[in-house]
Amino acid sequence: MPKFISEHTFPPGGFTREQVNQFAQASQQDPVVRGYRSFVNLSEGKAFCILEAANKEAVAAWFQKMGMPYGSITQLELEGERGVIKKA
Repeated sequence: MPKFISEHTFPPGGFTREQVNQFAQASQQDPVVRGYRSFVNLSEGKAFCILEAANKEAVAAWFQKMGMPYGSITQLELEGERGVIKKA
């Protein structure tokens, strides 16, 4: 399934750790979108999420349903970890 990275900006302190946990749990139970990895700084109001979904529109619809603002959603072609690059 394709992977997407999303960028989120929200007011500093606009979400709690518990809300982020709820987003993460919901992404594991959704039949269309599956959460893969997230990076969040609540005090600065920034988050980056990697999700699996059939298409970009499904990711956008999921974030809208969850009430999570997003600035961009980009399909990943390559991913790297510790100096090794592979197809996403």
